[in-house]
Amino acid sequence: MISLVPKWAHNYDEFWNTIRRRNLWFIKLRYAAVLVLIGFVFVGQYLMDFYFTDQQVNALLMIALSILIYNSLIHAIRLKIGCNPDSFNCMHLSLIQMLLDLTALMLLVYYTGTIFSPLNVFFIFHMVIGSLILPNYLVYVICGLIISIYSSLIYYQYIGALESHYISGLYLSPIAHNLNYNIVFVLVFSFLMLMTVILANRIAGNLLKREGQLREMLDKLDEQERTKQKHIMGIVHEIKSPITAAESLVDLILQNYLGPISEPVETKLLRVRTRLDDSLYLINNILKISKLRLLNESFTNDVDINTIIRKLIDDNIESANKKRIKINFLQQNVENTIVEGEASLLELALSNVLGNSIKYTETGGRIDIKLAIDQKYLSVSVVDDGIGIPEKEVSSIYKQFFRASNTRRYEAEGSGLGLSLVKEIIQHHNGIINVKSPSGIGAKERPGTNMTIKLPFVQRELDKNKQRVLTPLHGGL
Repeated sequence: MISLVPKWAHNYDEFWNTIRRRNLWFIKLRYAAVLVLIGFVFVGQYLMDFYFTDQQVNALLMIALSILIYNSLIHAIRLKIGCNPDSFNCMHLSLIQMLLDLTALMLLVYYTGTIFSPLNVFFIFHMVIGSLILPNYLVYVICGLIISIYSSLIYYQYIGALESHYISGLYLSPIAHNLNYNIVFVLVFSFLMLMTVILANRIAGNLLKREGQLREMLDKLDEQERTKQKHIMGIVHEIKSPITAAESLVDLILQNYLGPISEPVETKLLRVRTRLDDSLYLINNILKISKLRLLNESFTNDVDINTIIRKLIDDNIESANKKRIKINFLQQNVENTIVEGEASLLELALSNVLGNSIKYTETGGRIDIKLAIDQKYLSVSVVDDGIGIPEKEVSSIYKQFFRASNTRRYEAEGSGLGLSLVKEIIQHHNGIINVKSPSGIGAKERPGTNMTIKLPFVQRELDKNKQRVLTPLHGGL
């Protein structure tokens, strides 16, 4: 098998995607060429006073039919051709397409006048395209074959060994073969073809070289990013130790191990304890972000989103009860709640969303958690009637360290990392996340937020004996 792929592109997905797009573009162009060729025959003969012999008409229509047939076959098998550089791949398909096109073009040129054919300029077009896709040596070989075959046709027509096919009505005077004209034409044609290949190859070669260099730089940047994340994880782990020690000391004081403390001091120490908890939460989020960015594998574990949601409700029900927030868990004809992913990461993402909803929903509020099937996605919506998000700031909530302006009056301060982490986790699972405010269940002074996460679900037939009847879960008062 001829190797047509540069080594740097073997595992470069964008290179293969580009080849596939070009192949598809030429397939569409070929369909248009068939229509143009048929139109050329009929329009030229009936509207432009061209005269085609029966042999020419039959030949041109047969060529058009042949192009349509092989193009349809290529179109049908295009997606079945893989991108393995060690076997038949879409680059080989590109080569086959080019060879078939050049064969059809050579026949078209022959039946429309050879040296006087208006179609011979398309040889140069194919050389440019070939130089952008195929290796240099292969394009030079193809160029040499075209020059040789085309020159041979001209020569054999000149000596009368091949019949000449001209388009009567296209030329002002009878065509006579002149040896000097033939020689000059062949030399000029050969020069143009070779110069086209040389220039196009140099341009394409420079582009491929730059692309290879960019690929190497991206690999180096990726490696540096991994090194940076590991370094961050090491530093953050060290930062956790003094904060944990400070928490222990504060707890000792609060529990009166060092003697009784006054109420004002206790209040201040409780605020210190809260700030230390916030710091640890921020540190743990940073660690999880770093771990997430170090993950390269695709997830294959089955994760039950229903189970995660119920666990998170249980974990947060006490916080909701303190603020008399009612949590409603609603399922809309959902039987299969399995997705592929990493359970701890998905739990972290959903925990952040629910935690924010509880934090920024005022006393006596309401939170609806809705689980539904949305086409090929399992949709989880957390809808509240809390303080909402200012319209101008909705597009910024996923930025790291960003906090909406209307959250700053709350004592429960955040880091601004939560939703950034949520988005990264969901995208890592090939999911979609979007937010709306107002939520639809709020009021003017409490517009609320609707945070929706969509994850590709695993389509499997459920065992009827294992299906559970899931009822709405209510929390709060």
